[in-house]
Amino acid sequence: DIPSIPRTFSFLLKIEERSQHPLDCLHKTMAFSVLPQYDSALFETIHQAPTFLPFHENDESVRIIVFVAASITLFQLIMLQIVKAQLSKKNDEKSTSTAAWKASYQITNLVVNLTLGCLGIYYNLVLIPRGEEIRSKILGYEHVKLFALGQIGYQIWALPVGFFFVGETTSMLIHHVAVICVGSVSAFLSCGFRYFTPYFYGFIEISSVPLSVMNSFKNNPGWIKSYPEIYSSVRLIFGISFLLVRVVFWTPIFWDFFSLASMLLLSSENPVTK
Repeated sequence: DIPSIPRTFSFLLKIEERSQHPLDCLHKTMAFSVLPQYDSALFETIHQAPTFLPFHENDESVRIIVFVAASITLFQLIMLQIVKAQLSKKNDEKSTSTAAWKASYQITNLVVNLTLGCLGIYYNLVLIPRGEEIRSKILGYEHVKLFALGQIGYQIWALPVGFFFVGETTSMLIHHVAVICVGSVSAFLSCGFRYFTPYFYGFIEISSVPLSVMNSFKNNPGWIKSYPEIYSSVRLIFGISFLLVRVVFWTPIFWDFFSLASMLLLSSENPVTK
C-alpha cells in the first residue's frame, strides 16, 4: 500500500496509478531541470541518521553563536558611542539617543550583511560544487555550518535591540525569530541541508547592503533633500540586487532545496524508513 500523502503537499502530486510511489509522481509533475530523481533506498539510509549532530559539535556551535552575538553587540555599542559623540553637538540628549541607536543599528546591519554576503558569494562561486549528490546536500557540508551560526548570532543580537531601542515593526521581529528557528535546523540537526546555507544565509544578504543605506536615508529625511541623486541610485541598486539575488538566482536553488525537503518529509511516512 502507498502511504497517505499530507494535504499540504497534495497539490504537488498527480497520482495516476496506485502502484506508483508519490515521490516518483512529484518528480514527474514538477518538470524542473533542477529537481533530483527520487531514490527510495537512498532516503531510507538518510532517515537512519541520528536526529541531532554529535553533542560536542552542537556544544561548540552554541559557543560560536554566543561569540558572534557578543562580537556584534560590542561593535554596535562602539558605533553607538561614536554616533552619539557626533550627534550631541547638534541635537538635544533625547533626540540624540534615539537617532544614535537607529544609526548604529543600520551601520551594524550593513557591516554584517556585507560580510555574510561577500562570504556567501565566494563560497557559492568558488567552493560549492554543482551537481552534488543528494545525501551530501541533506546530511553533509558541516564545514559551512558557520553561515547558520552567524545568522543565529546576528538575529539574537537584532531581536532585543530592534524591540527595545529601535522600534522595529512586528513583521521584522517575527522575521528575526523565524531565522533563528530555521537556522537552528541547519546548525544542530543532521538533516540540516547545509549545502544550501551559503546562498540562503549568505549570498542573498548582499541585497540588504543597499537596503541598510536606504533605511539610513529614510531615518534622516534631510539627507534625501540634500542628496536626491544618491538616494535614487541606492534605491535602484537595491531593486536590481533584490530582483537578481532573491528572485532570479534564488528560484532554481529554492526548487532544488524544496524538492529534497519534500522528498525527505514524504518518505518519512514510509513504514520501511521508520
